Amino acid sequence: MARPVKWSRDLHPIRDRASRSSTETWSRQDIEHLFGIGRASAQNLMKAIGEVQTVGGTHFVDRTSLLNFLEEMIAADSVDAALRSRFDQAAPVNRPATLRQSLPGDLRNVLVADLPSNVTICCGEVRITGKDAEEVVSGLLLLARVMQNDLLSVRFALDPPKRPTETDDELRLLFQELRRSTTRSEEHET
Repeated sequence: MARPVKWSRDLHPIRDRASRSSTETWSRQDIEHLFGIGRASAQNLMKAIGEVQTVGGTHFVDRTSLLNFLEEMIAADSVDAALRSRFDQAAPVNRPATLRQSLPGDLRNVLVADLPSNVTICCGEVRITGKDAEEVVSGLLLLARVMQNDLLSVRFALDPPKRPTETDDELRLLFQELRRSTTRSEEHET
């Protein structure tokens, strides 16, 4: 026989705390505190609540799903039976797929000049292409390494060319004047 659900006698206060809370997305730790349960129980309960969202490897349930779950448990003739039914119908929690990528040893010291043709850096734009996600992610990883090794070159490639300033114009005019005066003095000497 299954153990009775401890928090079933506290459903009304739990619902009241959840409805008064400003929390919109509830993490496992939030569920632990709300229901007064441990880690494994909170993980299972989130699955029963449903619509579990995964963000950065952390699972959350939204406020609406939590409140609907609590209302259903309050309305049930038997919390144990309603919870068991929820567990039976619960979809598995989506686990994000991970892309395992690492750079070969010979690319640890890669510079901008070493980037392959599928990774391009130009004025205000970075472009990475590939035949699949792994190839694109490999390009991102390679670019990250280049940024660690050769950030100055990356900045130079990304920054738009600088417009001449007044000082540049003044210097240009000064050099032109110097050339003219040098040419004139050479003409006078001959």
